[in-house]
Parts: sequence; structure tokens; C-alpha cells
Amino acid sequence: MDAASRRVRLVDLARLQTLRSRREDEARRAVRAGLAAREMAEAETLRAGREAEAREAERLENERVLRAKLDGASLGLTALVEARLRIAGWAEEVAKAHAQVREHAADAEAATMVLAQARARHAARMGEAKRWERVRTRILSARRTAAERAEEAAAEDDTLDRLGAARVRR
Repeated sequence: MDAASRRVRLVDLARLQTLRSRREDEARRAVRAGLAAREMAEAETLRAGREAEAREAERLENERVLRAKLDGASLGLTALVEARLRIAGWAEEVAKAHAQVREHAADAEAATMVLAQARARHAARMGEAKRWERVRTRILSARRTAAERAEEAAAEDDTLDRLGAARVRR
């Protein structure tokens, strides 16, 4: 580690810190965007579900009213065909509404998957950040230790030089 601490410059450590911070911010933004997308997709799914339920209720009510009108009267072929076409049209509207619900549910599921991937990237970035912080701490600690040893050696050399000079003077 001592050899590595001499090879790594403080400028490089600062650059790594900046890069790591940028990556962490990017990962956080991706998680926030994923959360927003998922929430919006879930809201759209709920809205589409309520709309499908309303269409279904409307279809049932229209069918009930139409059947009530048709039950007591003698019907011609044209009236019967028109009634069946109306019922088929209402059923088609309901089917479209349910298809939209499925589509929005699929979008919500996709957004959930994207969010899970973004969270995994964020977790990986945070793990990298912890590792780099440990490395940075070890490098700085090794540098401090080396600087302290150099100071002690210089002080010791200075003391020995003074003692040697004092012996020579006697």
C-alpha cells in the first residue's frame, strides 16, 4: 500500500472522487426517474381500469334497457339486427377498454423492471463508492504515516547532527 500511495497523486484522487460523485448522482437520477415512470404507469392503469369498469357498467345498463324494450314487443328482423349490432358495439368498446388496461399494466410492469435495474445500478455505485473511500483512506493514511516517519527521521538526523557538532566542539 505504501508503494501504491506514492504512485497515486492527490489530483487523481480528486478526479476519481468527482467521477464517482457524478456516477452516484446519475444513478440517483435514474432511480428517481424510474419511480416517477412507475407511479405514472400505475396511475394510468388505475384510470384505464376505472374507465373499463364504467364502460362495462354502461354496456350492462344499455343491454338491460334494450332487452326491456324488446321483451314486450313483437320484433321485426331489422330491429333485432340493430339491437344485436348495438350490443356488439358496446361489447367492442368494453373490449378496447380492457385492452388499454392490459397495455397500461404492461407499461407499469416494464417501468417496475426499469426501476429495479436502476436500483441495482445505484446499489453497485454505492458499493463502488465505499470501496473507493476505503482505498482513498488507506492511501491518505499511508501518506500521513510516511510523512510522519520522514519528519521523525529528519528530526532524528537533526538531533544527531547537533550532538555530533557538540562533541566536536569539546
